[in-house]
Amino acid sequence: MSTSRRFGIGLEAIALFVLLVVRGWLLWLVIPIAFLGWLVMSSIRMTLGKPYITPGKLIGWADMNLTAAIGQVLARPFGRRSDFTPWSRVLSVGHRVSIIDPW
Repeated sequence: MSTSRRFGIGLEAIALFVLLVVRGWLLWLVIPIAFLGWLVMSSIRMTLGKPYITPGKLIGWADMNLTAAIGQVLARPFGRRSDFTPWSRVLSVGHRVSIIDPW
């Protein structure tokens, strides 16, 4: 393995570690904001007769898009693509934020 390839792999590992650290910090903001959004949105969706969205699905959707946004900056230069999850797929989100994610 060449030195430049090892250096690239090391930089990618550092970028992914930084992604996890930044995600952990930002989850302290995203989770309360997403929960407040769920409180507002649940009453509006009930009034309009739209399907119910659980807080876990909304927070998971917000976390997936947060990770994609951070990944666009940190992981994209290494050829890794992070796709955003559209709002139309919020009901099918299976991702959940665990209690240790912000740490």
